[in-house]
Amino acid sequence: MTANNDVFINYRRTASAYVALAIYQELRAHSIDSFYDIEGIDSGQFGNIILSQIAARPYFMPILTPGTLERCKEPGDWVLREMEHAMQLGRVFVPVHTPEFNFKDIDTYLPPVLATHLKSYNMMEIPQRFFKYAIQDVRERFLKPITLQTTAPSTADAAIVAQKQDALAAKPLVTEKQLTAQEYFVRGLSKKENEDWDGAIADYTEAIRLDPRNAETYARRAGARYGKGDLDGTISDCTEAIRLDPHNANAYHNCALAREAKGDLDGTISDCTEAIRLNPQNAYSYDCRGDARKAKGDLDGAIADYTEAIRLDPQYAIAYNDRGDAREAKGDLDGAIADYTEAIRLNSQYVSAYIHRGNVHHAKKDYKRTAADYRKVLELDPNNSQAQVMRGYIKRWGN
Repeated sequence: MTANNDVFINYRRTASAYVALAIYQELRAHSIDSFYDIEGIDSGQFGNIILSQIAARPYFMPILTPGTLERCKEPGDWVLREMEHAMQLGRVFVPVHTPEFNFKDIDTYLPPVLATHLKSYNMMEIPQRFFKYAIQDVRERFLKPITLQTTAPSTADAAIVAQKQDALAAKPLVTEKQLTAQEYFVRGLSKKENEDWDGAIADYTEAIRLDPRNAETYARRAGARYGKGDLDGTISDCTEAIRLDPHNANAYHNCALAREAKGDLDGTISDCTEAIRLNPQNAYSYDCRGDARKAKGDLDGAIADYTEAIRLDPQYAIAYNDRGDAREAKGDLDGAIADYTEAIRLNSQYVSAYIHRGNVHHAKKDYKRTAADYRKVLELDPNNSQAQVMRGYIKRWGN
């Protein structure tokens, strides 16, 4: 075995594309052989080629920014799959992070074993304004040639990787303006997580000023505008994101949310369907489409969508509650109670699920259980709009 310091770069394209490219360019400029997937997972065999590149390199560098880990709970997520493969192969992790990264994301979104493994390594901060100095520090301290068992890729795989590397080499150097735009972008992500909608919108707007062709920034600003209640602004930003990148599933999803709030159910279904086509692992788009179908009276279609959302995310309490509503509307009272009960198990503070389950118990003439659910509602939300009715019901049937 020959000592080397080859690196596999693990990143989320929508959250850290410029940072990943800039790191790649810096490492290659200093004769460190690096690899990352420039375009996302291709169809066919390229997924296996990516895993073989992890096996071929001793170092594994996750780039952690706001938004990097949030999709790791989705089935088949490649950022997660790459991390787990690197851990299984005993690769040396060299995690780097931007200043805005929330370290709680590690435990929130990663499986416990992987989260513990990742946190066992030193994590280097990569501030965009001192980017070259930070990467120099990483190179000199953490990327020294080491002897580690690696597996060379096949000749055919190496040829495909060489084509990818040629495509990367042809890209212009990342500019300071682009890195600054990325900084505003990740700051916006961090503020959006905290529901600071105005702050997020301001940061996304500055990122767009610096880099007006980044579709994901428009899609993320749309999400912040939706959070603030600016539905027309949401749709406008989604439209621009889709114009720049017709494959941006996030833009279609956010547009669907705004259309639903405006009462455009057909538009909601259309946008959700496209979001699902582009990202079939997103449980939220199935739930959104289910809501629109339920509002249109298509209860079977709604139940099918909610069921798929639950399959994708078994911890999705809202989807259980929504499916319970659809089953109640169909007259399947036992099925509705089962769904509301599961929603409550997943979220013991779920006031709406207690109300709906209480209503179904009432329809089944199970008055004791109705009173028990209403009592819980008043415990969680004493000022509930139906409080007087509930108190009267509990007084009559609660003993």
